[in-house]
Amino acid sequence: MEVDKVKMASLCLILLMSLLLLPAGSEGHCRRLSQTYPTSQCKGDQCTEDCEHEGYPYAECDTDHQYPELSYCACFFPC
Repeated sequence: MEVDKVKMASLCLILLMSLLLLPAGSEGHCRRLSQTYPTSQCKGDQCTEDCEHEGYPYAECDTDHQYPELSYCACFFPC
């Protein structure tokens, strides 16, 4: 009887450890353009403030590879 309790506890511990080692969701972050940022010349502080107001935890200015003179505000969130 005591051996069964030890086996069950060990099994539960192994299952718990395997769940903790699995990656939580997909790696990286998903990106969405800010809906409220007003200009095509991104400024970091204003971009961060607008994305936080929209409910996104992280923001950064990004540039268009075809038109490097244009920058826009991208909001990031866990996928």
